[in-house]
Amino acid sequence: VLSCSCLPDLREDNDPPCTPENKQIIERQCNVLKSDKFKACHSLVNPDDFIEICIYDMCQYDGMKSALCDIVQVYVDTCKNHGITIKWRNSTFCPLPCPSRSHYKDCVSPCPSTCSDIFASSLCEKTEECTEGCECDDNYVLSNGNCVPLSSCGC
Repeated sequence: VLSCSCLPDLREDNDPPCTPENKQIIERQCNVLKSDKFKACHSLVNPDDFIEICIYDMCQYDGMKSALCDIVQVYVDTCKNHGITIKWRNSTFCPLPCPSRSHYKDCVSPCPSTCSDIFASSLCEKTEECTEGCECDDNYVLSNGNCVPLSSCGC
């Protein structure tokens, strides 16, 4: 049996610095973690602690959306570590900005096609280890971190 002999947290900043109006709006936003989109993970990873951190951080940073997106990302990553993959981003909720001639995908190849290896993604070891990210549009490949037309490779 493990026992913890931790000292109590006596800091005075346990309550997030929020106006009652702001806190209500922020709580509603953070409670997205209780929605059906994340339900598959609830039995493995309780969202309550993440929601509490979300509320605190968003109050601390005056409702900054990136604080919400960051904590949702941490929750999703924790779920992924438990074998649950959640597709949660979209064009209006925490969109991942992608450079020109590329687009967001929730599962991109760890070996993208490049000018020096245009077949890399099709020859890549097929594993379940994909990650969200940006992928070059059709007929474009990576070259020095940018998506360039396939036709300009070798120039």
